[in-house]
Amino acid sequence: MVGVAGRSKGCNTCRKRRVKCDEAKPQCYRCIKAGFECLGYQRATQWRHTSLAPVTASRLHVPEFVDIVQPVPVSFVPPPELSLDAFERDMCTAHMFGNFVWRSYGTLWLNHACEGKLGNLSLDAATALSQLSFGLNNRVQELQLKGAAQYGRCLRILAEELRRDKATAYDNRRLVVPILVLMMVSAIQTDRTGAVFHLNAIEKVLMLCGPRAFQQQPLRNAFEAARATLLIASLFSRRRIFLEDPCWQDIPYALDPYAKPQQSRLLDVLVAIPGLLEENARIDSMGYCPEDESPVPSLVSDKRLICRENLCESIIVLLEKVFRWRWHWQREYGQYVSAEEYRRQLNTPPATDFESIDTPKELRRLRFDRSVHANDIMLYNSALMWLMTLLWKLKPLQTRSIIQGCARHAATSSALSPQSPALSHISFDPLSQPGSAFSIRDPALEICRVFDWQCRHHDQCGALDDQACLYLFPLGMARSVLDAEPHYQKWIDDMLDLSPITAGYGRHGGSIVGFSSYITRCALYPDV
Repeated sequence: MVGVAGRSKGCNTCRKRRVKCDEAKPQCYRCIKAGFECLGYQRATQWRHTSLAPVTASRLHVPEFVDIVQPVPVSFVPPPELSLDAFERDMCTAHMFGNFVWRSYGTLWLNHACEGKLGNLSLDAATALSQLSFGLNNRVQELQLKGAAQYGRCLRILAEELRRDKATAYDNRRLVVPILVLMMVSAIQTDRTGAVFHLNAIEKVLMLCGPRAFQQQPLRNAFEAARATLLIASLFSRRRIFLEDPCWQDIPYALDPYAKPQQSRLLDVLVAIPGLLEENARIDSMGYCPEDESPVPSLVSDKRLICRENLCESIIVLLEKVFRWRWHWQREYGQYVSAEEYRRQLNTPPATDFESIDTPKELRRLRFDRSVHANDIMLYNSALMWLMTLLWKLKPLQTRSIIQGCARHAATSSALSPQSPALSHISFDPLSQPGSAFSIRDPALEICRVFDWQCRHHDQCGALDDQACLYLFPLGMARSVLDAEPHYQKWIDDMLDLSPITAGYGRHGGSIVGFSSYITRCALYPDV
């Protein structure tokens, strides 16, 4: 009898799984990547009978032969494809895409990242997000730890990539997706330091790559998500953003201009607003000077007046652009919006959670053909509120006539466009016509009416590859405008509480990107 080793040099786990082992020491990488415990390479000694002499029947009852033929207990181990580890990735990924805000924000590019089509870093970042979100929501500590460890590894790899030479900058366009995903991870971890790092990283990558790097999908959608994210940060800081340059608005769609979605055109307007806020802050600071450098008051007043006029002209240009967009949208998509009277018998309990929403009786409920159309109108009203609020702050006595003039010019230019129907044939009902509202309460209420439909159709988000980068942002602005009206606040809370994903959004006070600090009484009640 001699002791001989097994012929395979692979680890014990790979031998059991009947797969080829990479034979890495002390643990093979194949087991680690597949989520299995590597059992190492040490073999149990196997004894084989090597004698060529025949064994007599009498010797079969000798103890050494009896031990050999005794039944050996075998424990059943399910095949790898039936283990929990094999389902873990799919389970966590499905949970992640159940978040309709993430799903609509990451349309196309988040799917590609989870499928490994955008490189290993994107896949690893998506894995970290899915594991962490599932672990936190279901209180599975093991998945939380796995996701946190994966997040840390991704951060180290990302830092190394960002330190690389600028000669490879064009290839760095693929870093946009992992940065966006890691930013989502920092959000659910409430990691402010990480969020700031990711914001700086994504700004650096965009500037290094240039707009031409994002002309193909899914990176073009990733660019739109990055643009929206940087917009929110710039509104907070009130600093001009480089994305207001027209090249960032046109070049990504140069190969297919007709593919540019309506929300992207509204983002073209919104990215200019941080620059307006920065200029407004500069004008406000002109009244203050150090004691040793006090200028002549009249010169300061004249300069301030000129700057204020220039700022108002910039706002007027954007307001007319927004109104033109609204005319075009109504011509193309107005047929997909309708309204229904809200009726429910008194003393009758609601049949569903949707019916429990305390919708104001004076407002008709809207209906949309697609979720993307609802998102368009909400984002339009957000841009409109920003511009109207700034006008009421800068020129309260002239704002009403300015709004009317912009609406008139927009209607005229829309009528002159080729193949456009007569203005009298275009009806905006049940929505508001451009220029019909002078109070910012009107666009705020229209946002709430739209979200009243949206909150009952969250399942449509991200369908048909429709992207919504600022899903809750408009409702947050509307809440700021209607802050002093409890029945509208309750309406907003009821709509948000329908889903655990949106429940509590903006309820604990504060202002969305500081918007409420610009709201004046004239903007709310221009007729008073």
